[in-house]
Amino acid sequence: MKHHSPALHRPARRRLAVAVVVALAVTAGTAAATGPALAAPYAPASGAATAAEQTGPFVIAADANLRSAGSGGFVTSAFPETGPTTYQWNRPSDGTVTVLPSADRAQPAPMAAAEGERVARRTSATTYRILDMAGGAPVDLDVSAGGSGGELWEFTGDTLVMRKSDGNGATGLHLFSKPGDTTVHRVVTGLPADTRVARTAYSSGELAVQYRGTVGGRTEERLAVVDLATAKVVEDRAVPGVYPNATIALTPTHVAWATGRENTDVVLTTALRDGSQPPVRRTSLRPAGSFVNLRLVGDWLMYSKMTSVTGLSAVSLKDGTTLEGLLKNPGHFQGSGDELMVQGSTAKGGVGVYRIAPGADGRPAATLVANVGATTPTTVATQQAPATADFRRATSTAALRWTYGRSDLWVDLRVTHKATGRSWNTYQQILGTDTEAAFAWDGAYSDRSAALNGDYTWKMTASPLSGLGGTVERTGTLRVDSGVAAHGYSDTGTADLLVRNEWGHLLSYDVRQFLDPRYAGWTQRPHGAGWYIYDRLLSAGNLDATPYSDVLAREKSTGVLWFYSGKGTTLATRTQVGRGWNAYTTLAAGSDLTGDGRPDLVATDKDGVLWLYKATGDGAKPFAARKRIGGGWGTYNLLTAPGDIGGAKTGDLLARDRDGVLWLYLGKGDGTFAPRTKVGGGWGAFTQIVNIGDADRDGRADLIAESGTKPDPWITLYKGTGNWKAPFGPADNVGVPPYGSDDAVKPRALPF
Repeated sequence: MKHHSPALHRPARRRLAVAVVVALAVTAGTAAATGPALAAPYAPASGAATAAEQTGPFVIAADANLRSAGSGGFVTSAFPETGPTTYQWNRPSDGTVTVLPSADRAQPAPMAAAEGERVARRTSATTYRILDMAGGAPVDLDVSAGGSGGELWEFTGDTLVMRKSDGNGATGLHLFSKPGDTTVHRVVTGLPADTRVARTAYSSGELAVQYRGTVGGRTEERLAVVDLATAKVVEDRAVPGVYPNATIALTPTHVAWATGRENTDVVLTTALRDGSQPPVRRTSLRPAGSFVNLRLVGDWLMYSKMTSVTGLSAVSLKDGTTLEGLLKNPGHFQGSGDELMVQGSTAKGGVGVYRIAPGADGRPAATLVANVGATTPTTVATQQAPATADFRRATSTAALRWTYGRSDLWVDLRVTHKATGRSWNTYQQILGTDTEAAFAWDGAYSDRSAALNGDYTWKMTASPLSGLGGTVERTGTLRVDSGVAAHGYSDTGTADLLVRNEWGHLLSYDVRQFLDPRYAGWTQRPHGAGWYIYDRLLSAGNLDATPYSDVLAREKSTGVLWFYSGKGTTLATRTQVGRGWNAYTTLAAGSDLTGDGRPDLVATDKDGVLWLYKATGDGAKPFAARKRIGGGWGTYNLLTAPGDIGGAKTGDLLARDRDGVLWLYLGKGDGTFAPRTKVGGGWGAFTQIVNIGDADRDGRADLIAESGTKPDPWITLYKGTGNWKAPFGPADNVGVPPYGSDDAVKPRALPF
């Protein structure tokens, strides 16, 4: 089973997702028949491991999550890619692994006993079955006497502790047990009528209850202790400022809780239950905001913060000694008494389930109970990696694949452009019986911008999820050659959108990046300042001997037309094309209108005459003498040359009239056009209509239009269909691109 990276940036490594809540919800409103008082003894499922079958260290699956624990074993859950969650009872003493009966999808998960080897699972809306994993007879409990809508909060080994709301926000605690043939229901007494239970903790026949309620006319946070034998509150104290995102802890002599609020320190406090001494502040954690686990083990307060780099720590109740780093990446605490089970890792034992208990010196020590994931050496069996990659089509990928001698691996892959250091990084988790990691790079960096042409290195790292077996690496090289895009200014083989901002800077934006919904930002490429001197800029296609796209710019004060030769990722120093170009009201470049493979230029003068400037291929003199095409073009206020829209080999022309109707002129390849055809109305809403080339890499020319109030234009993409009768698909609203927090990169318009 593989878990692929869904994200574009690798998240912080979190190999094990440990269940946060062990209390199980009970669905309200549905009554069910109670099962038999004594059913047949529970038999482990066939195929469960036995002591005779167990070899080497006790190992559980890499996707197993510790859910709860008793003195005889623990329950793990696994979340497969398909199908329901599976649960297992694990007995480390003899290596027995028993698959628990599946619950209905509408039912909550099983839950382990706090003592012994018993597991409670809900079988209907109001019934629970207690399974004796040592082979004793199961017991069925009917909890309907507590009313509908109850929640299972604790399982003490023979008693279910249910939390029930009265519908007005107050909650009561109900106890259910079955010492004989009849279910016994008791309601905990001694809590205020407006009690709202927030946390509970079980220890040695008693229950600690953190709640909010009114005592002596004052409503506050409080901590009570309930004697489960009598179902009565035997202790109650105020705990002002209690931290809501932390557990509580209880032993026969002490209680522990946390105070604080988000973005403040969280103070861990203990108190003697006999009240002979005031509460003691043991330690503080900061900053707050994450979940804090507390537990009392012997004379030590155990604690961990889910985001803490110190891991599982402890502070002595006797002398204040602090121990840090007992476990890395600890999960929630499970179990009871002076032992607890925690899922985490150590340098020696790797990732696994650990028992935390006082050692010979009285200090808490972590003992490996079961490894999580395989422990055999990590080896590479096969490798597949290409020498070259071409991403000029949207479906193009570069396949990199490895198989390993084991499963339970975290496989990380990074592909890096040698010249710039820009990279694509992804990962997979290999679980279960799977031993293969297969990656398909689509030619985009982790920020979803198109990969530059050139040389790359790749590095694969396979790390064991268990921390045991060693890490292996493989490295190699590949070369990306995605060709040259007709409107590309980044040497990626992908079209770019040119933008001039309010300060006269010319920028290009990778069209592939802002069309990808998985990435919210745009990576800009600067092309110099001072572009405010021009009143017309044209993305002209390739006009000279280089393979890259060029830019034409008309100087507004002189009417001089300048040529900027593209150099892949930059523009060369400008050269003059000619003077007198301010005689034209509209200009359009980028379509091959003459059938020689080079993009030409058209211009409309003030008398409405359309002139053709045939491209020469010579950067020193990019156009031949002008040729008159025809008159009457003064009716149009915008021209754009999108390339081949109609499906022929030569380029076409789009013209918008003053009523906002867009017309298509199919080029014949000799500098003339077929009779115009109507594309549609409503195009007057756009301030600019821009030739962009093949934005979506499907082999057809597309169109970008700008609308909205400057300086925040709304960008719309019209994808080409290749059908001249209906040349564009429906509008694809790209939105207002996030040009960054620096106003210097915010565009003013798209004047091309």
